[in-house]
Amino acid sequence: ISMQCYWCNIFLLPMSTIKECERVLRSFLWGGRGRGKVKWADVCKPFLEGGLGVRDLKTWNKALLLKHLWSVLTEESIWAKWCHAYLLHNSNLWTATSHGHLSWSWRQILRLRPLAKEHLIYKCGNGEQFSLWFDPWL
Repeated sequence: ISMQCYWCNIFLLPMSTIKECERVLRSFLWGGRGRGKVKWADVCKPFLEGGLGVRDLKTWNKALLLKHLWSVLTEESIWAKWCHAYLLHNSNLWTATSHGHLSWSWRQILRLRPLAKEHLIYKCGNGEQFSLWFDPWL
């Protein structure tokens, strides 16, 4: 599981990789013979909801990468400050282009911006760190 968490935290995994990982988990749970006894969506539910607590790999992968996006937005780490200086060139995260000579992993993180926008709540405060033009407040 720790290796799975590591790769989910670093890269947006391709669907083929996610399906292969789930196939290995299903064959372990059901003995590799025939079809599963329970829907995979039910297996991925928490114990309190009647599931086995197995994490849905696709959702888990996106959640871990959104954590990186949040770090860049809040600039709380050295990595986030480096991203602003060298990848964003001190521009706005929401308007940065996701093409060009960027690494594959950085482009995948940028692809999650629409998902992040859906879950953000803005607090303007005194307005020093808020842009009505660039920030997705609407």
